[in-house]
Amino acid sequence: MRRGVTLLEVVAVLAVVGVVLAITAPRLASWKDRLAVERATGEIVSFYWQARTSAIFRGTRVRLTFGGDSLQASFEGVTDSIFLTRPGPRRHKVSLIVSRPVIRIYANGFGLGAASSKIVLRRGVAAVALATSRRGGLERG
Repeated sequence: MRRGVTLLEVVAVLAVVGVVLAITAPRLASWKDRLAVERATGEIVSFYWQARTSAIFRGTRVRLTFGGDSLQASFEGVTDSIFLTRPGPRRHKVSLIVSRPVIRIYANGFGLGAASSKIVLRRGVAAVALATSRRGGLERG
């Protein structure tokens, strides 16, 4: 008795594998997009809350600057001092669209000119929208 596989069996298995990959490849791409957007969203939310908490604890106004390449927080005063810098969402190949690229937070944690500011993160088919409120909150919206 001979052991092994025939050429027809190998071709059949490769055809099945090709069909399965053709079906799952687009889903994997959208999954990677969602994962990158969620990661960038988490980093922006963490940055925002850390800057807001710093404003409250230090008792001074904080200026947040949102950019695709970097996120920056500065204490405002006679001389501004940058205290928090993070890489922007572009490092995850996520685009950033903001209605106000600069937001200020009062020493009490309330937003100054931040009411209804929109932050949209997008990559491929995945997108997340964040909204700020006058009370200093940041919510998905």
